[in-house]
Amino acid sequence: MALKRLVLFDIDGTLLWPDGIGRVSMKSALEQVYGTAGPIGEYRFAGYTDRRTARMLLQEAGLPPEQIWDRFEMLGPAMEAALREALRSNRHDIRPCPGAIRMIDMLASREDVVLGLVTGNLRHTAPIKLAAAGFDPLVFRVGAYGEEAEARAELPLRAIERARQLTGVSFRGAQVVIIGDTPDDVLCGRGVGARSIAVMTGWVERAALEAQCPDYIFDDLSNAQILLDAIMAPTEVD
Repeated sequence: MALKRLVLFDIDGTLLWPDGIGRVSMKSALEQVYGTAGPIGEYRFAGYTDRRTARMLLQEAGLPPEQIWDRFEMLGPAMEAALREALRSNRHDIRPCPGAIRMIDMLASREDVVLGLVTGNLRHTAPIKLAAAGFDPLVFRVGAYGEEAEARAELPLRAIERARQLTGVSFRGAQVVIIGDTPDDVLCGRGVGARSIAVMTGWVERAALEAQCPDYIFDDLSNAQILLDAIMAPTEVD
C-alpha cells in the first residue's frame, strides 16, 4: 500500500500531561550546566522549543550569547539525567491524554501512514517522556526536536526531509498532518501547507486556537474514527 500521510505529533499537552516534570528537569539541568536557571518559575513553556526556552531564561539571567551556545550541547544529557532522576522520585504523574494511546496504536498499525514528532522537547528527553506515559517511542519513525531550532516553524521541514530519506516519499501539502495543542503547533506547518489539527488537552483556551484557523479542532483524541477521517481526508496531491 502506498504511503499517503506523514502525521506529526506534538508531545506535551497533546499526547501526554507531563505534570511539571519538564520544568523540573530543565531547572536542574540549567543550574548544573550554567549555574542558573534564570526566572524559570515564571516562564511559559507551551509552544516553545527547549532551545528558545534555554536562551530566553539564560539571557534574563545575564549570560552572554557566546556562553549560552558554548555549553548548549551539554544541556541535553543533563536534562536526560535530571528527567530520569525525577521519574525515580515518583513525584510526577505523567499520563497519556485522553484517547492518545489508542490513536497512536491505530495510526501505527496502518501501512499508509508514517508517524513522527514535531516537538519542543529535546531528542534526549522526548522518548523518556513518551515511555513514561505508556507509549512506545519507536513507533515515531521520524522527528524534529527542540534543540534544532528556536522557532517551531523551522521543525516541520526537517521532519518531512527525514521522512523522505527514510521512505523515499516526498510528502507534500496536506499529506503532512500536524497535531498539537497550541497556536504555535497550528502555525508551524503553514509554510509547508500542512493540514493542522488542534486539540484542547493543553493549557490554551479554545479561542486562542480558533484564532489561528486550524483545519480541525477537537476536545481531545478520544474519537479515533473522526480523527482518522480528518487525517485521511483527500488532498489535492493524493
